[in-house]
Amino acid sequence: MPSPFQGIETASRALLAFQRSLDTTGHNIANVNTQGYSRQVVGLVATTPTTEWAHGIISIGSGVSVSQISRIRDAMLESRRQDAYSEQGRSEGSLSNLEKVQSTFLDVQGQGISNALSSFYNSWSALGSNPTSAASQLQVQSAGRDLAQKISGTFGALKSQEASQTDQINQTLGEVQNLANQIGSINSEIRKQLAQGGSPNDLFDQRDLAISDLSKLVNVDTHVASDGTTSVFVGSFTLVDQVGATQFPTTFNAASSTVSNPTATWSITGGKLKGLFDNANQVAGYKSQLDNLANSLRTQVNSVHMAGYTVAGATGQKFFNDSNPQTGAADFALDAAVDASAANVVIGNTSAAGDGSAALAISAQRDIKVVSLGNRTSGTYFSDLASTVGRDVSSAKNMVDTANAMSEQLDAQVQDVAGVSLDEEMSNMLKFQRSYQAAAKVLNTMDSVMGDLINILR
Repeated sequence: MPSPFQGIETASRALLAFQRSLDTTGHNIANVNTQGYSRQVVGLVATTPTTEWAHGIISIGSGVSVSQISRIRDAMLESRRQDAYSEQGRSEGSLSNLEKVQSTFLDVQGQGISNALSSFYNSWSALGSNPTSAASQLQVQSAGRDLAQKISGTFGALKSQEASQTDQINQTLGEVQNLANQIGSINSEIRKQLAQGGSPNDLFDQRDLAISDLSKLVNVDTHVASDGTTSVFVGSFTLVDQVGATQFPTTFNAASSTVSNPTATWSITGGKLKGLFDNANQVAGYKSQLDNLANSLRTQVNSVHMAGYTVAGATGQKFFNDSNPQTGAADFALDAAVDASAANVVIGNTSAAGDGSAALAISAQRDIKVVSLGNRTSGTYFSDLASTVGRDVSSAKNMVDTANAMSEQLDAQVQDVAGVSLDEEMSNMLKFQRSYQAAAKVLNTMDSVMGDLINILR
């Protein structure tokens, strides 16, 4: 048979349930601007009824209790957002470095390699037209030195960018490890609280936020275990398991977009790290093309220059430094003798005074298509290289815009599900306030009834 105090107990349970509902609503409102926070709701269930016999068994309700306080999440949306973040991180990581590379190829106010090539060939044309002019020889020397410095300087800038990329890659690897350690630590605390019967919703949010940040750095997959912990995988590499975080490999190969340790190799397919690997490969390609240009100029110009004669009648003189094997753009420069004196610049194919045939032959090389340059002239070859950099930057910008739009769309969808709506929370607060007041009224009435009953029994 129900206790005479059951009404008081029922009202008391209702007060507690509505108080917890108000507490949770207040918690939602307080975290309306907290990054990664998921709206929480109180689950209310009817408590087990009591029974009595009155012409049959009668069940009498005993009130309400809080079954759980859960957070609102959509696992499918979260997974899609992680993929979008991974693509966003990859495209942004690539673009930021490509824009720096592009600046080294810009022909600002006619001071780039294209203009230097044009000035170089023009100086030879002027010398061929006026072979007895010492000033024209000085102009050839100056134009050649400027061209060599522009090519080697651009190559040096690419090497500096390459070193910066290596630093960024190492920094990103460190960030991956820090986030893995953070996720592993949160996993341990979640497991502990769940084992004690708790509902660590805020810890779940912190872990999801850390995983979202991680997905911006590398491609990730996740799996939730029965004990509440989440395992995190980068490809087939287990970064975080139920025990904790593992050491992420710090040895990398940008050319193959892989990380490795002494026993295995894993591919990186997304995130900022992938973008840095892609950009490192692009920079390596640009360097290779500059090497090719420098070596081609060495071969072209020196072949004519060594067959020609200086004013003093000397022959066999190189114009650009050269060796076997050729050393590319890194140390591209004038031959030491030419750099020391313009008198070592050849003029004609004979030692006859006024013969400017050698100079004119070098000038004509601007229009000669070279097999090693893909059957293009040196000017066209470099112009195509600069255009390739521009196209790569444009493509990267488009990818960033697309990735940002996708991320923003998914963020909005996630917020529609998990975000806090102040209008909704204010409505809930008013509802729970009225419910609390009604339960308090019931409790007051029951207290009055019990008082009357006690007075009667006296």
